[in-house]
Amino acid sequence: MKNSLTAKVLKVIGVFSGAEAFGIICSVVKMKLVAMWLSATGVGLFGLFGTTVDAVSIITGLGLRQSGVREVAKCRHSEGALRRIAARLRGWCMLSGVAGALVLSFLAPLLSLWLFGDYGYWWQFMILGGALLLNSLTGGEQAILQGTGGFRRLAKAAASGTAAGLAISIPMFRWLGDMSVALSFLVYSLSILFFLFVYRDRSIPWRVAGRKELGEGAGFVRLGGYIALATFVTNLAHMVFMSWLNRETSTAEVGYFQAGNTLVFRYTSLIFGAVGLEFYPRMAANSHSPRRMYLFVSHEISLLLKIFTPMLLLFLLFRRWIVEILYTADFEVILPFVTIAIFTIILRSVSTCMAFSIIAKGEGKTYLLTEGIDAVIGVCLNIWFYTRYGLAGIGFAQVIWYGVYTIMTGVIYFVRYRLRLGKEAVIAVAVSFATGVAAVAAAWRGWLIL
Repeated sequence: MKNSLTAKVLKVIGVFSGAEAFGIICSVVKMKLVAMWLSATGVGLFGLFGTTVDAVSIITGLGLRQSGVREVAKCRHSEGALRRIAARLRGWCMLSGVAGALVLSFLAPLLSLWLFGDYGYWWQFMILGGALLLNSLTGGEQAILQGTGGFRRLAKAAASGTAAGLAISIPMFRWLGDMSVALSFLVYSLSILFFLFVYRDRSIPWRVAGRKELGEGAGFVRLGGYIALATFVTNLAHMVFMSWLNRETSTAEVGYFQAGNTLVFRYTSLIFGAVGLEFYPRMAANSHSPRRMYLFVSHEISLLLKIFTPMLLLFLLFRRWIVEILYTADFEVILPFVTIAIFTIILRSVSTCMAFSIIAKGEGKTYLLTEGIDAVIGVCLNIWFYTRYGLAGIGFAQVIWYGVYTIMTGVIYFVRYRLRLGKEAVIAVAVSFATGVAAVAAAWRGWLIL
């Protein structure tokens, strides 16, 4: 059973890492063409529009993409219950999407004036409202596929939708100028939703719940609301630190921080995200069984550490080459930062798996409180360490931050839920921790680098 579970997880990691890598390639091609044909203005519009859509969707989306997975996974083996949950989820996603589109449309003139200094872009924000509605519907379909274990279909839909969106957007970038940017958001959203319908599980009829049924879905909406608030608080904390850094130093320093953050967190998040796609619904479906939960958490921690510990060693060995290849030699100033911060992947492997138990059990308040306290601690640590030690200090702050988060999730996991870790997981944590500390110490002294 253990070997088959490992093979299943690795298969999901392979499928989704490939899909994510393909998405990144398409994004690079898209931004390259935008930079060529629309110059820096087009790139800037993508950043501003994307941030706006993300901010509104976090608030109005109610976290349905995450909470919906839990509900679907819990009833995946009951055909009647699954169809009812799917209908409720689609209904709530449609309502939240319409709400988000209306909010964005209502704010369109104000957003145009605030971001651009005039009302000339109001209609583009109206178009983004349509994209937000489609994204909400997309989240519902993705939650259903993820909760029922349709991982390959989910990856195919994402890759196909991304490719189609890029293909349709290219001629728009070439001939429509700046107005193509907002239209591209709409095209991408429509393409991904279309392919989700193509690859959806047809044993689940496409139906939207009525008013009475929607009321019965208040439980997962409430949980989703807590998850949405937690995400908002986390993003807000990141924005607060970035704003502070930009105000106290320079935009270039923010760029160095962002580059290091991308190396340590964004690329490793591809694997964490792929693991979570399979791990979260499995945990949710077995949240009633403490024995299964601790076995699954133990297995996932062991597997992640087996993946990330060798990656940590390779990263430290080739870190200068990695920085120069992905950026330029000027970015070598981030080497002390990433040398220390890379140790967080060991801590994240443990804390992330334990944190999933909170959402799997549906304890939204606990999750919000944990993430909120963690966000405040992170901002304070980053500011304090940066003011004293510069960029390298942020590396130490990140390690302490995730160490505290690991303790917080551990208290909930071990004390509140009375769960434990298997012997193999404990050994894996001890070996990886010792190896990581030794490797980072050697790298810090300059003994481990090519």
